[in-house]
Amino acid sequence: MTIESPEIQSASTGRVRVALAEDDWTTTLQQRHWYRCWAWRSAGSEVAGIARGLAAETLADWRLGPMSDDVKLCVSELVGNALLHGQSDPASHDAWSTPLSLGLRYFPSTCLMVEVGDSSVAPPLWTWLDPEIDPGEALFADGRGLMILREIADRVWWRCHPGAGKTVYARLDTPRYFEAPVCGEHA
Repeated sequence: MTIESPEIQSASTGRVRVALAEDDWTTTLQQRHWYRCWAWRSAGSEVAGIARGLAAETLADWRLGPMSDDVKLCVSELVGNALLHGQSDPASHDAWSTPLSLGLRYFPSTCLMVEVGDSSVAPPLWTWLDPEIDPGEALFADGRGLMILREIADRVWWRCHPGAGKTVYARLDTPRYFEAPVCGEHA
């Protein structure tokens, strides 16, 4: 994976933090797709569980059950990151003036996209571990979420909305979750 961004070195923890690549995918949105979204003006820790439940219900409605575990994990990690790092001003009483949002987009037979928006314009940071360091020690506090997404999702990126926060996207390609019928068999 090529990352074109400045690195943030943390020698004491044996890890490098790299800004996630920003991308513009407006042409993709012109394709036919199904979409559901939710927004929370006041976001507490219970939102992650609610978001996972909404994602599971949506996948059941769209008959994408085999994707459910991976999508719920993506939703958990992205919503958790938004709750932890996504406030524009954590000291402000009105830090969530831009809502926390969750969107699911299904492009039939191609992919499902999970998107989570928050009020911060700061880029999400990948964590890259020094191979000489024990991952358990280097990741005790943070840095695991996007590493998990990197393993589950086929692509992860973000988009800044100046003055209105950002959205982080995870794409899961649907063909890898469904076995193609053998010639002569009916699906």
